[in-house]
Amino acid sequence: MTEDFEFIAEVITENDEVKPIELGGGLIEYRKYLWALKFLKEKKQKLIDYRDQVMADIDKAIAGKNATIEHLEGEIKRAMLADPAVDDTPTGGKTMSIPDIASVSVSKLQKKIDIIDADEVLDALGNEFVKQVKPSLDVTKAKDFIEQSGVLPAGASSHEDRTFTIRFKK
Repeated sequence: MTEDFEFIAEVITENDEVKPIELGGGLIEYRKYLWALKFLKEKKQKLIDYRDQVMADIDKAIAGKNATIEHLEGEIKRAMLADPAVDDTPTGGKTMSIPDIASVSVSKLQKKIDIIDADEVLDALGNEFVKQVKPSLDVTKAKDFIEQSGVLPAGASSHEDRTFTIRFKK
């Protein structure tokens, strides 16, 4: 493993600054930098993969806790509605207080509406229920137009740049 870091140390300082490539050093100089770049990109990808796996494990644990919480809340609600010892509210709900833990209430039965298919509801109700959103710029189309017309509108800038590509061998 120390060999891995020896070639990194040849091109990067202890302060994570890249040493300049010695001109006239031939292709061997570029080779050192490309090995360091390849190594660091692979390390970065391993860290990204590790982070994704850890986050997936955490998301799975959270989903499990959410399911248990939902089940516990449902059980408390079911029991409160069935238990005559739980106080009734004047509006037709139930209420209970456990002073050292929580106060719990269940409202009266109320009618609620769920939108299952928004497009179908919109077709049925008409366009007065359309939510207006701010239009956004088609960036690709705008860049093509600016490039072809040669007119640079306010809010856009132009600069020269080169595409730099490295394809590592497996």
